[in-house]
Amino acid sequence: MRFLVSGEGPSDIGRCTNADPCSDSDFVPGPMAWLVDQVAEEQLCFSAIELDLVHALSKRSLQDTAKKLKPPSLRGSRRPAETAYYFRNARALAKIASALGSEWNDEVIAVLFRDADGTQSAGRGDWETKRQSMHDGFAYEGFPCGVPMIPKPKSEAWLLCALKPNQPYQHCDALELESGNDAAPNPLKAQLATALGEVPTSEKLADMVRTRQVDAAHIQMRSFDQFREDLQSVIASDNGTG
Repeated sequence: MRFLVSGEGPSDIGRCTNADPCSDSDFVPGPMAWLVDQVAEEQLCFSAIELDLVHALSKRSLQDTAKKLKPPSLRGSRRPAETAYYFRNARALAKIASALGSEWNDEVIAVLFRDADGTQSAGRGDWETKRQSMHDGFAYEGFPCGVPMIPKPKSEAWLLCALKPNQPYQHCDALELESGNDAAPNPLKAQLATALGEVPTSEKLADMVRTRQVDAAHIQMRSFDQFREDLQSVIASDNGTG
C-alpha cells in the first residue's frame, strides 16, 4: 500500500525538490502530510512517510492533467464552475494514482487537499458540496481509494485546534465558523502566529505535527472528523478489513 498526496503547496501537503511526483528524500512533507500519516498510522501501526510509502504530486502537475480531461459525458453531469474545479482535480488525481498503481503493482490511496475557503477559492460552493464533488470525481474514474482532505475553512483551523493557548483541543468547532479570507479582521493565519508567538514557517508547522505537538487523535472538528473517517474507511477496505 502506498499513498499519493496532492495539495496547494509547501504550507499544507509539502513540496517536491526534484521529481514530480516525488518521495523519499525528494519529498519535503508539510503539516497536512504529517496529519495524513498520523491518521493512517492509527491503523497501519507504522509511519508511511518514514517508510517512503508516501508520494507527493504538485498542484501544477495535477492541474496539467486536469486540463486534458474530456468533459463528463453522463446526462446531468454538468456542474457549476465552483464545484467542477474539485471534481476535475479529483478525476485527475484518480487517473494518476491508478497509473502509478499499475506501474508499481501496488494499491495506491490518493489524498487530495484543498482549503475550503481561502481568498482564491471564496465563493466556490460550500464545504459539503466541495467534498462531495471530490468524491464524485474519484467515482467517475472508477477509483475507490480517493480521500478528500478539505479543512473548514482552511488548514490553520485544524492546527489552531491543537495549538491555541487556552483550552487546546476544546471547542474547536467554533474555528470552522471563522472566515477563510486572509484579509479578514483577525484572520486564522494571524491567530496561529499569535498562538505561537511568531509567524510560523512551513517547516516549523510540519515539525510540530511530526512530533505530535499537533495530535490528530485529539482533534474533533466536523471537517477533520470527516477526513479521518474517509481515510480510515479506505485503508480498512484496502486491507480487506472493511
